[in-house]
Amino acid sequence: MGWRMIEAHNVIKSYGTKKALDNFEMSVEKNAVHAIIGPNGSGKSTVIKILSLLIKPDSGSISIDGISINNVRELRPMISVVPELQAIPENRSPRQILENAGKAARLPREETKYRIDVLAEMLDIMADLDRKVGDTSLGIKRRVSLGVSLINDASLILMDGSLAELDPGFSVQFMNALKATRDKTVVLTANNMNLIDQVCDSVTIIKDGMTLMNESMLSIREKIGRPGVILRVSPINIQKVESVLRHQIYANRIKVGEDYLLVEVDDFLHIPSIIRQASAFTEVYEARQTMTSLEDMYHALIEPAENQ
Repeated sequence: MGWRMIEAHNVIKSYGTKKALDNFEMSVEKNAVHAIIGPNGSGKSTVIKILSLLIKPDSGSISIDGISINNVRELRPMISVVPELQAIPENRSPRQILENAGKAARLPREETKYRIDVLAEMLDIMADLDRKVGDTSLGIKRRVSLGVSLINDASLILMDGSLAELDPGFSVQFMNALKATRDKTVVLTANNMNLIDQVCDSVTIIKDGMTLMNESMLSIREKIGRPGVILRVSPINIQKVESVLRHQIYANRIKVGEDYLLVEVDDFLHIPSIIRQASAFTEVYEARQTMTSLEDMYHALIEPAENQ
């Protein structure tokens, strides 16, 4: 167990009669990439605003790197908040924009120069560093906008939906580059489960301001990474196939779609038997091995609460 960068316990935050956070709990290891996921209005942005020092909780305790969130002056230089997308001047080059950001952050000139070199490589904008931003692609503009927020080399980076506008392939590359520095903790909100699965070390699932889960991805995979098979079949006898498979002791959860069945099994060794059973009652067009995903687990946690 490493040093905790963030500890949040019994956090309550209300707006009028509406509780945005209701005894919220979260812990994040130092130098980890941590995702907060949940439905719209679940309290994700409120958590980011509190960690950004923009608002205060009504009650509960939060610390960043062992320092109480009440010590704003001490914490502020440690935190970088990355907005969704910020406007940048079209008639300046990325280098000039980042130099101005360094001045605004009161960094020494040499440190700013070094940070620009580091960020240009991390953001893959070296080739465009001295071109006018107006002559670059939208993707480059978004990356420069990202760089402005990261110029101060903060140890805690907060990203509320900031990756949504970026190319998913670049997002993975960028997050892996941040992780490689080994001195950055990133807390992000995102809805792209595939991205979260690829880059995050831990996850908090939140609904109605309450924590449903706060665990490492390793722990989550051990719990929900069950083997399974997706069968693309003729819809004609699909209900009969489902009925037959439910009587097999090695078939666990079964999800039925219009033209497919997802069957979780105890072991991949049972998949050929599942395919044979299904083929006896309908035409199987495709059979593909799979593992229960983070998205499956997320829906299993969120949807029962929504259907009550």
